[in-house]
Amino acid sequence: MHNHFQIDYIAYNSHIRNWNAGYKLLFMAASIITVIIADNVLVSVYTLVFMGFINIFIARLSPKEYLKVMKIPAAFILLGSIAIGICFSSTPKGIFSLDIGFTYLCLTKENTSQMFSIILKAFGAVSAMYVVTLSTPVCEIIAELKKLHIPGIFIELMYLIYRYIFILFDAVHKMQDSGKSRLGYTSFKASCRSFSMMLGNLLIISLKNSRNYYNAMEARCYNGQLEFYTEKKALTRPQAILTLIYFIFFIIIKVCL
Repeated sequence: MHNHFQIDYIAYNSHIRNWNAGYKLLFMAASIITVIIADNVLVSVYTLVFMGFINIFIARLSPKEYLKVMKIPAAFILLGSIAIGICFSSTPKGIFSLDIGFTYLCLTKENTSQMFSIILKAFGAVSAMYVVTLSTPVCEIIAELKKLHIPGIFIELMYLIYRYIFILFDAVHKMQDSGKSRLGYTSFKASCRSFSMMLGNLLIISLKNSRNYYNAMEARCYNGQLEFYTEKKALTRPQAILTLIYFIFFIIIKVCL
């Protein structure tokens, strides 16, 4: 199974898939908002740990898989935060400075503190988002968005783009496997040639697949509006208690620490 299919696979096999999707979306939104508004390192760490606990011990996602999906946004978060932490100066200052000829790259104590705060805040928000992403099939998320009266064209485009990205990834992986079996990546020159051929073939394959999938939708009576079957899932007492526990400790951390 390719990596890009694992998120859907995990969502369909999650032990909290039977939780109310609307509740999970609301809980996620509230958690992300509290992390951003609180602007507190302890709150960010608490959210990261609490959401990790839900994903690993309640949703029964293995720590290895959880760390694997957490690595997906890690590069963007770290690179973006480092750009915030480093500043330019005409003179050396801060705890570290590097002369690059025409200016100095400096790392100050204040910027370092801000950088780590942003990193923890971002990971806390991502961990809250994963509670939904790793336990809720996309069709259920779409159904909840429809209840919010979001224009149908945006919802359908979101769903079709989401699905078609996976289709293109699958085509890329198949072409890469085919190229490797023909020793197409044994040298830099061969890799460049294989990569250019893959890009050219990808355009043709994407156009062909888009036509085939649209024909498949029409064969299933597609009339310009996507319909999704979803199960009714009641909000249970343990779900409400979990939310209460999260916000009680959030208030304690925010007020007392």
